[in-house]
Amino acid sequence: MQTEAAMKKNFVYRSVFADIVRGKYTATSLITEKQLIDKYGISKSPVRDALVQLCADDIIESLPRIGYRVKPVSMKDIRDALILRKMVERTSLEMAFSKIGEEQLHTLQALYEESQKEEFTQKDPYIHWELNARFHITLCTFSGNRFFTRTLDNLMKTCFRGITSYYEDAWKNGAAKDRSEWHKILIDAIRSKDYQKARHALEMDLAELDTYFLKNDTVLSSSFIIS
Repeated sequence: MQTEAAMKKNFVYRSVFADIVRGKYTATSLITEKQLIDKYGISKSPVRDALVQLCADDIIESLPRIGYRVKPVSMKDIRDALILRKMVERTSLEMAFSKIGEEQLHTLQALYEESQKEEFTQKDPYIHWELNARFHITLCTFSGNRFFTRTLDNLMKTCFRGITSYYEDAWKNGAAKDRSEWHKILIDAIRSKDYQKARHALEMDLAELDTYFLKNDTVLSSSFIIS
């Protein structure tokens, strides 16, 4: 059970991260302890702890005696993260496939259904990215390899860069629902014990983001991505 201090720290962490994903903070924004203390009405210690953790996760960086800013990353960093993410997810699927039972399938199905409800109620990049990340990280946990899970969690925090543009583009073109269908195909393939189909669905799902970044290199370099 989490302590009150830990819950406050996690609240600040998730709130700041959500605002970064939504584009409310960019590389030119200054984030300070006082700003967050006033915004959330939380004492200094959990705010500082949350900011330290965000720095440790390479999401923000400290500017001594000034504050914090979203840490810029290069397009190469994102592409490299996507390559490693594919390797981790493919391998974890292979390791987990024969061990996934009805309980695990029910968990994946619930996550998919939750994403479908949100699809039509809120066009919020953070909500959609969070649901997507939870689906992939949950699937990874079924491999039983905690290092894979930890690595994927870190990679997802790199791959979120540019995700606001990714979802806005999908909503504009009416493609968001089609993209999430790969999760359903993946679940159905696991249920029917068809490994090749499951692997293909996972690869196609991962290819969507990869293709988007390749096509939109210049556009994505404007906020906290450096070319």
